[in-house]
Amino acid sequence: MRYCSDSWFILSLFNEVEQSMRILQEAKEGKAQIVVPMVVFAESTKKLLQRGVSQSAISVFWQGVEASEKVKLVIIDRTIASEAAKISLTFNVPMIDSFVAATCKLTNCHVLLAADSEYRLLVKNKYLKIQSW
Repeated sequence: MRYCSDSWFILSLFNEVEQSMRILQEAKEGKAQIVVPMVVFAESTKKLLQRGVSQSAISVFWQGVEASEKVKLVIIDRTIASEAAKISLTFNVPMIDSFVAATCKLTNCHVLLAADSEYRLLVKNKYLKIQSW
Protein backbone atom coordinates (compact mmCIF):
# COMPACT_ATOMS: atom_id res chain seq x y z
CA MET A 1 0.00 0.00 0.00
CA ARG A 2 1.25 3.48 -0.85
CA TYR A 3 0.07 6.16 1.58
CA CYS A 4 0.30 9.93 1.50
CA SER A 5 0.47 11.71 4.84
CA ASP A 6 -1.34 14.79 6.00
CA SER A 7 -0.11 16.54 9.16
CA TRP A 8 -2.84 14.74 11.14
CA PHE A 9 -1.05 11.44 10.52
CA ILE A 10 2.37 12.86 11.43
CA LEU A 11 1.01 14.29 14.68
CA SER A 12 -0.60 10.95 15.48
CA LEU A 13 2.80 9.29 14.91
CA PHE A 14 4.38 11.78 17.30
CA ASN A 15 1.69 10.85 19.85
CA GLU A 16 2.39 7.16 19.15
CA VAL A 17 -1.20 6.34 18.19
CA GLU A 18 -1.36 2.59 17.62
CA GLN A 19 -2.84 2.63 14.09
CA SER A 20 -0.29 5.20 12.93
CA MET A 21 2.59 3.28 14.44
CA ARG A 22 1.38 0.14 12.67
CA ILE A 23 1.52 1.87 9.27
CA LEU A 24 5.02 3.21 10.00
CA GLN A 25 6.11 -0.29 11.02
CA GLU A 26 4.71 -1.67 7.74
CA ALA A 27 6.84 0.88 5.90
CA LYS A 28 9.93 -0.06 7.89
CA GLU A 29 9.28 -3.72 7.00
CA GLY A 30 8.91 -2.83 3.31
CA LYS A 31 5.20 -3.69 3.21
CA ALA A 32 4.05 -0.09 2.64
CA GLN A 33 5.32 3.26 1.44
CA ILE A 34 4.59 6.63 3.02
CA VAL A 35 4.87 9.84 1.02
CA VAL A 36 5.22 13.01 3.11
CA PRO A 37 4.71 16.24 1.19
CA MET A 38 7.22 18.90 2.26
CA VAL A 39 4.33 21.19 3.27
CA VAL A 40 3.26 18.47 5.73
CA PHE A 41 6.78 18.41 7.16
CA ALA A 42 6.62 22.19 7.65
CA GLU A 43 3.07 22.26 9.02
CA SER A 44 3.67 19.37 11.43
CA THR A 45 6.92 20.88 12.67
CA LYS A 46 5.15 24.20 13.26
CA LYS A 47 2.33 22.53 15.20
CA LEU A 48 4.80 20.62 17.37
CA LEU A 49 6.73 23.82 18.10
CA GLN A 50 3.44 25.53 19.00
CA ARG A 51 2.82 22.73 21.51
CA GLY A 52 6.14 23.52 23.14
CA VAL A 53 8.05 20.52 21.79
CA SER A 54 11.76 21.28 21.52
CA GLN A 55 13.47 21.52 18.15
CA SER A 56 15.84 18.73 19.16
CA ALA A 57 12.93 16.40 20.04
CA ILE A 58 11.30 17.21 16.71
CA SER A 59 14.55 16.47 14.86
CA VAL A 60 14.89 13.11 16.62
CA PHE A 61 11.27 12.31 15.76
CA TRP A 62 11.78 13.09 12.05
CA GLN A 63 14.99 11.04 11.98
CA GLY A 64 12.98 8.08 13.28
CA VAL A 65 10.24 8.60 10.71
CA GLU A 66 12.72 8.96 7.86
CA ALA A 67 14.78 5.95 9.01
CA SER A 68 12.96 3.77 6.50
CA GLU A 69 13.75 4.14 2.83
CA LYS A 70 10.02 3.53 2.30
CA VAL A 71 9.23 6.95 3.81
CA LYS A 72 9.84 9.68 1.27
CA LEU A 73 9.70 13.46 1.65
CA VAL A 74 8.42 15.04 -1.58
CA ILE A 75 9.27 18.60 -2.54
CA ILE A 76 6.84 20.85 -4.38
CA ASP A 77 7.69 21.18 -8.03
CA ARG A 78 5.85 22.93 -10.88
CA THR A 79 3.70 19.92 -11.67
CA ILE A 80 2.50 19.57 -8.08
CA ALA A 81 2.03 23.34 -7.75
CA SER A 82 -0.04 23.50 -10.93
CA GLU A 83 -2.24 20.59 -9.84
CA ALA A 84 -2.65 22.14 -6.39
CA ALA A 85 -3.84 25.39 -7.93
CA LYS A 86 -6.43 23.49 -10.00
CA ILE A 87 -7.63 21.57 -6.93
CA SER A 88 -7.91 24.71 -4.84
CA LEU A 89 -9.86 26.52 -7.54
CA THR A 90 -12.10 23.63 -8.57
CA PHE A 91 -12.93 22.22 -5.15
CA ASN A 92 -12.46 25.35 -3.00
CA VAL A 93 -9.82 23.61 -0.88
CA PRO A 94 -7.22 25.68 1.05
CA MET A 95 -3.86 25.79 -0.74
CA ILE A 96 -1.89 23.76 1.84
CA ASP A 97 -4.46 20.94 1.64
CA SER A 98 -4.42 21.27 -2.15
CA PHE A 99 -0.65 20.71 -2.16
CA VAL A 100 -1.16 17.57 -0.06
CA ALA A 101 -3.95 16.29 -2.34
CA ALA A 102 -1.92 17.02 -5.48
CA THR A 103 1.11 15.24 -4.05
CA CYS A 104 -1.06 12.27 -3.13
CA LYS A 105 -2.51 12.04 -6.62
CA LEU A 106 0.69 12.69 -8.59
CA THR A 107 2.80 10.24 -6.58
CA ASN A 108 0.20 7.51 -7.19
CA CYS A 109 -0.72 7.02 -3.56
CA HIS A 110 -3.66 4.74 -2.84
CA VAL A 111 -4.84 6.55 0.28
CA LEU A 112 -4.39 9.90 2.00
CA LEU A 113 -3.98 9.56 5.76
CA ALA A 114 -5.99 12.56 6.94
CA ALA A 115 -8.90 13.59 9.13
CA ASP A 116 -9.56 17.05 7.63
CA SER A 117 -13.07 17.83 6.46
CA GLU A 118 -11.39 19.96 3.77
CA TYR A 119 -10.93 16.82 1.66
CA ARG A 120 -14.61 15.78 1.71
CA LEU A 121 -15.43 17.15 -1.75
CA LEU A 122 -12.32 15.53 -3.23
CA VAL A 123 -13.43 12.17 -1.84
CA LYS A 124 -17.00 12.69 -3.06
CA ASN A 125 -15.67 13.39 -6.57
CA LYS A 126 -13.39 10.32 -6.38
CA TYR A 127 -10.23 12.41 -6.70
CA LEU A 128 -8.70 10.59 -3.73
CA LYS A 129 -9.44 8.20 -0.89
CA ILE A 130 -9.04 9.05 2.79
CA GLN A 131 -8.23 6.88 5.78
CA SER A 132 -8.45 8.05 9.39
CA TRP A 133 -9.30 6.70 12.82
